[in-house]
Amino acid sequence: MRNTSLLIVEDNPADVLLIKEQLSEAPRKQYDIAVNETLAEAIERLKDNDIDVVLLDLSLPDSSGLDTVRTLTTKFPGVVIIVLTGLQDEQIALQAVRYGAQDYIEKNQITSILLNRSISYSIERKKTLQEKERLLGDLSKILDQLEILQGILPICAACRRIRDNDGNWQQIGTYIKNHAKGESHDICPDCYSELYPAVAQKGK
Repeated sequence: MRNTSLLIVEDNPADVLLIKEQLSEAPRKQYDIAVNETLAEAIERLKDNDIDVVLLDLSLPDSSGLDTVRTLTTKFPGVVIIVLTGLQDEQIALQAVRYGAQDYIEKNQITSILLNRSISYSIERKKTLQEKERLLGDLSKILDQLEILQGILPICAACRRIRDNDGNWQQIGTYIKNHAKGESHDICPDCYSELYPAVAQKGK
């Protein structure tokens, strides 16, 4: 299993050193760590698409506050972002999560356990959200296809029969049989008896 790649976006050397020390104390975790001091540098680094997690300070020389989070989540929606805040302002941190960050940590509360737990949690949360988005996308496609199908096939909302081109209402099985090209699906005896009771009775 490859190491987790981390990008620390922080302009305070003391905070960077603290984070690295706490990360090094993780017994079962291995990290490849890169550091950028500005948002512009971080954007250039993230273009390589090899960073798993960004530890993002909200007060950078070239960007501050929620705009920093918004910029990264817009440009790199697939990257896990954990906000590092020294503002002791929970409302701003919560807003950052609403803008796409996976978690937040106050710098004065950083411990090895807390930091590593946040990284693991954030990675899993991001995977869950991406899977949810994928499933919603698939569902949207299916609903679009159903809409198209209903537009092509005039199906009765009550009995589910289909109106053919001559204006006659037919059972779905009959319609498919009459319009199928090549081999069609077979029908089991029970369903055949229900769909075509008169024919089934004659065959007995």
